[in-house]
Amino acid sequence: MPMARFLLSLVSILFCCTLLQAQAWQLFGVRQFGFIFDVPPGFVLTQRSDQGAEFRGENEAVLTVWGARLGEHSFRAEIENRMVEDEKEGWKLTYKRVTPRWASYSGIKNEKIRYVRAIAVCNDRAALFVINYSSDEKIPYDPIVVRMVRSLKAEGC
Repeated sequence: MPMARFLLSLVSILFCCTLLQAQAWQLFGVRQFGFIFDVPPGFVLTQRSDQGAEFRGENEAVLTVWGARLGEHSFRAEIENRMVEDEKEGWKLTYKRVTPRWASYSGIKNEKIRYVRAIAVCNDRAALFVINYSSDEKIPYDPIVVRMVRSLKAEGC
């Protein structure tokens, strides 16, 4: 019987902690660009515009999320141009994947990691996020980045 109480208490604690962790994420979106996105716990809004926002986290982590009009360029051309610009700024790209509807790439520069995710939304628009964080924090950030990737979605097109 004492073991059953212990297990029940443990399950209750884990359930409550999971709920608290899930509630700590903030929903963010820009209606005119037709996307939504989950901002991780600990990131504070530092700048906002009609197109998106910037958030800052601990240890100089920076998260920027925004919508863009593609204009004459295709989604693929827009992302490839962004990769070229990042390389010109000194980012060594270590991962690249570009499809007709989504793209991801990452790189390193001066002991920082940059991860970029983009999705095509609403015909001529795209939604993107860029997160820069210390390479020392790669392991704790891996599941955070996975959740952010899954949360970036088209909505309201």
